[in-house]
Amino acid sequence: MSDDSLDAHEMGAGMDVPARLDALPDGRRSLMLGDVPGYAAFNHRQGDNPEHFQADCGLVSVQDVLRQFGAHVSEGDVVTHALQLGECHVDPAAASESGGTLPSQDARILTEYGVPAQVKSGQTLAQLAAQVEHGHGVIIGVNCGVLWQVPGSVGDGSVNHAVTATGVAVDLESGNLQGFYINDSGNGKSAEFVSGVIMRVAWQDTGGWSVVTDGVHLDPVGPSA
Repeated sequence: MSDDSLDAHEMGAGMDVPARLDALPDGRRSLMLGDVPGYAAFNHRQGDNPEHFQADCGLVSVQDVLRQFGAHVSEGDVVTHALQLGECHVDPAAASESGGTLPSQDARILTEYGVPAQVKSGQTLAQLAAQVEHGHGVIIGVNCGVLWQVPGSVGDGSVNHAVTATGVAVDLESGNLQGFYINDSGNGKSAEFVSGVIMRVAWQDTGGWSVVTDGVHLDPVGPSA
């Protein structure tokens, strides 16, 4: 085992998720908390379902979390489930506008698949980090215009997208929160780092809602295990 691995192990002691040394996009050294590489495999660009629904970011995030907990489900499986039980929005005239869900519907679908979850709102970045660090599956509602830094997608500034939070980045010296790692089905990017500043505006300032599983991941699934 390398010295870096030893350092990461020691600094991550007491955490409920894997810890590894990492470098942020700007080159700063960081401690990554969470099985970010392992969960990256569970993300893909939304819209891959028999109904051709394109606005199903919440449902793809549900699929992501279910796979984190070992369920072998496809996007199509989750979309069909939601459609049959009336748990997603359907625009009869536009599949591109169909598939959207409320946080309560995401939590209900997770529960129906055997992974009980609940909706939380008005949360802080510290609370979000704690949920990820303790090994819960987490879906968050964000403003995608702020998240992607695309002004044309900001709209009225409210929540308009859902992603999964898979890891936390912590400063090696101070222990301060640097940001989060997410899986984003809207752009298809996995294990993407988002700074704390961007996350505050995109998530916390828009209401800070999340869908959090009651249980935690028992074992990491990725190469950090």
